[in-house]
Amino acid sequence: MARDFKDKVVVVTGAASGLGYALCKRFARAGARIAGIDKDEKGLAALSEELASMGAQVSTFVCDVTDEDLVNATFKQILDSMGDIYVLINNAGVSHVSLFQKTKTSVLKTVIDISLFGTIYCTKAAIDSIIRTQGTIIGVASVAGYAPLAGRTGYAAAKHGMAGFLNTLRTEVARNGVQVLLVFATYIKTNLGKNNLSADGTPMSKERPTSGNVLMPDDAADSIFNAAAQEERQLMLGETAQASWDLYHSDPAAYEQIMLSLNEFVFEQ
Repeated sequence: MARDFKDKVVVVTGAASGLGYALCKRFARAGARIAGIDKDEKGLAALSEELASMGAQVSTFVCDVTDEDLVNATFKQILDSMGDIYVLINNAGVSHVSLFQKTKTSVLKTVIDISLFGTIYCTKAAIDSIIRTQGTIIGVASVAGYAPLAGRTGYAAAKHGMAGFLNTLRTEVARNGVQVLLVFATYIKTNLGKNNLSADGTPMSKERPTSGNVLMPDDAADSIFNAAAQEERQLMLGETAQASWDLYHSDPAAYEQIMLSLNEFVFEQ
C-alpha cells in the first residue's frame, strides 16, 4: 500500500529554493505538515508565504546543517512544536567545478560538510523520532554518487558517502519499519549550478554545461514523492541517471570516456 503523508511532519533541508522548495510544495499538497530548513531566511519567508496561501501547515527554521549543535537545537524545536517526524528529506547540498589539483582542500571540506555531514547530523537528530513513526529517510544524491564526474572530486566524495551511509543505515533500521530512499539525480534546473564553488571557494555565478535532459524542480519533486509513497529503495531521477547507471556498471571505461568528453571544459579552467 502507498504511504499516506496527510497530517505527518515532513522535514526538508535546503528548503528555500530549487528542489527543496518544490518538495515542500509537493508534500504540502498531500496534506503533510512541513518543516523547512535552510540558511536563507528570505527564501524561507517566501516558502512560508506560498505554502500558507495553499492552506498548508508550515514552519521554517534558519539552520546551517554543517553546525551539529545548531542542527540538534533545530530538530528539538521541530519535535517540541510539531511532534514526531515521519519524513526527513536530506536535500541541502553544494558542488564545485574545479580540478582536484587546483582546488583548495577547504573547498572540498565545505562541499563534504554540507552534503555528507549535513545528512549525518540531521539524520542522527531525527532517527529516534523516525523509528517511532516508522517513517522514511530520503537522501538526494547524484549520478556523482555512484560514478566519477571530472572536476567534482569533493562532490563525488560527498555523494558517494551519502549513498554508502544511507544504504548501510537501511540495513540497520529496516527491522524497525523505517524506509530509506536514495535518489540519484541528474541535472535539475536549480540554483546549484550558479552556486557551484570555484577552486578558491568563490561562487561561479554561472550555469555549468549539462548533458541530457534537464529536469524541472516540480517534476523532480513529483517523482521523489511518488517513490517515497511507494516505499521504493532507490530512484534514478531522469533518463540520464538511468542510462549512466547502466553504462557505468556494464562498461566503466566507456562511461568515463563519454563523461570526460562532456566535461572537457574543466581541464581548461
